[in-house]
Amino acid sequence: MTIPKNKSAKSAGLNYAKDICGDIVFPKCWTVFAPFKQDDPLISCGILKTFPEKITVSGKTICGKKVFPTRNQFDFHPFFGKLHEPDSFRKTAYVFVTLKAKAEADVTLGIGWDYWLQAWINGEPILGGGELTSPKWLGAPSISDQRPTVHLKKGTNVLAVRFTGGKGAAVLALGGPRELRTGDFRSILSDPFICDCRWKRNGLQANPDAKKPVDIGSRRELFVDDFIIDRMTGSAERRLHHPVPRETVITYGKNGKPWEGSTCTYQSVVQNGDRILMYYSGRPVPPFADESKEQVTCVAESTDGIHFTRPQLGLYEINGSKKNNIVWRGTPSHNFTPFMDANPNAPEDQRFKAIAYYTEGGGLGAYVSPDGIHWKLMAKKRIITLEGRSGFDSQNLAFWDSLRKLYVCFFRDNTGGLRRIATCTSTDFINWTESRLLEYTDDRQEEMYTNGIRPYFRAPHIYLGIPARFAIYRKKVSVHPQNGISDAILMSSRDGLLFDRWEEGFIRPGPEPEMWTDRNNYPAWGMLQTSPEEISLYWSEHFKHPGCRLRRGTIRTDGFVSLHAGGQDVGEMLTRPLIFSGVNLEVNYATSATGTVLFEICDLRGKAIDGFSLADSEVLYGNEIEHRVLWRCGGNLEALAGKPLRLRLRLHDADVYSFRFADN
Repeated sequence: MTIPKNKSAKSAGLNYAKDICGDIVFPKCWTVFAPFKQDDPLISCGILKTFPEKITVSGKTICGKKVFPTRNQFDFHPFFGKLHEPDSFRKTAYVFVTLKAKAEADVTLGIGWDYWLQAWINGEPILGGGELTSPKWLGAPSISDQRPTVHLKKGTNVLAVRFTGGKGAAVLALGGPRELRTGDFRSILSDPFICDCRWKRNGLQANPDAKKPVDIGSRRELFVDDFIIDRMTGSAERRLHHPVPRETVITYGKNGKPWEGSTCTYQSVVQNGDRILMYYSGRPVPPFADESKEQVTCVAESTDGIHFTRPQLGLYEINGSKKNNIVWRGTPSHNFTPFMDANPNAPEDQRFKAIAYYTEGGGLGAYVSPDGIHWKLMAKKRIITLEGRSGFDSQNLAFWDSLRKLYVCFFRDNTGGLRRIATCTSTDFINWTESRLLEYTDDRQEEMYTNGIRPYFRAPHIYLGIPARFAIYRKKVSVHPQNGISDAILMSSRDGLLFDRWEEGFIRPGPEPEMWTDRNNYPAWGMLQTSPEEISLYWSEHFKHPGCRLRRGTIRTDGFVSLHAGGQDVGEMLTRPLIFSGVNLEVNYATSATGTVLFEICDLRGKAIDGFSLADSEVLYGNEIEHRVLWRCGGNLEALAGKPLRLRLRLHDADVYSFRFADN
């Protein structure tokens, strides 16, 4: 028999199922003869063809001992001596495994080791020949490291391995074609952290609490709230992340246009296919002139969400010229907030809608447009009013909720002298329900200047809000005439009424003094997916200053809040009972170089489902927006769909941002 050409995992790329031959059941039990010395002579070829009960080398006889590897891998230090101690160096073991073939066939085996190895099938060499060979795939040993295809005879075949460990590691990985097709499972025994006793610490496991089952189907779940979480233990926590400031995308003030002024704000991002519209209020009038008819609504256009230009629309004359980007002029421009209507029954000439001051003030009016440029009043009446109360002096907004199948409006209500947020709904955009103030899971009394609420486009059952928070009594820049400092916070809701708010700031003011004056850092309403890995958000800077501008920031896709565990200890999270309809678990995650995430599907009591335990899970590390989780039996969860089950995550120095049970 000739020695087959090895196929390394590195040369094969990430498709581990490619070019894998045969289909045998690889035994879960190996027989080990150890320890011998590396310098001891090789046993005879006759013994390598059989399955011996004992082996004698250099006068030393050792009987075979059965071992049961974890994830097809076994740590030989119990045979060789304690890790890193001199007497464990270059000890040798013989490993015998029986492979049963129903017919004569070529079969691909998986072998990984650390440090030296020889291997034979029925006495014929398949790796190393007559000499011990070192691994060509460095790192934690895996069955995907070397993949020799060997010829098996019908019936029982003998795989024999002579394995020698080093001082730092002594791990051997063996598997067959079924295991190779499942994926790359690096051993918990050779992982630099998982072998640490902290993974086995008593009391670490998150035990079930009392939350009731929820049917999530195949929707994506985020960790912006604790709705999906039943228990967390160890270092596991929900961690808020922050947008990374990028470039200035629009400049106003002295570097802008004369009809815009230095108090441009209330930006709205509207995407219509490849066309991106950024609306904003322009105020070439003194600040706080809410009722001024000199206010304008401007629009800038972009195809990438980064580079914006001002189109010359020719609709309104300013200083004797219509060469400007104004789409509306007058009192409604103070808070004119357009959106793209996703209602499938909306007429084509009403595909764009907007909420703004009614033309005569005193409430909100409805506006429509076929193209986002040419606007008209939809109804000659105020559609939302606040009888006996004041409000609306902010960015009020509305959108079509495709899940609830109605229009939802969120607006300013100044009840009790505090800037609050109220909501109401409509089926036709003209007649609205009586408004209700938002409720929160905390009791903080904070001035919420804007609200920025809309369904998150990758998980529309969750409303995300990025309101501007106004610390009205603070003053950082003494020479500035007004009090007040603003930042932005993150909040979320699953019913549009009860919101979970983060007290920690989501968008903080930058280092420049102009960012620490009143009504700065207001987030634009809306966000864009500007690449598969990132979302772009926008906020205003230098309000009332000559350098007034709009800043772009980016955040990881789904990366608002993560399930996080640090580097000092292990964390674990157990979900509430879930009923899902998908067939694969898909996760958005990131780890450090030594970080790890493990997965487990559990019953209602938190007991692992056979084949889907932490011990069966792939040891996941890396950084991916969409990763299909694998267990030793594969990743197909179709047989578990429709049943109340729990998901357990165990992680170290890692973040998980979202998950879903995907349909394909």
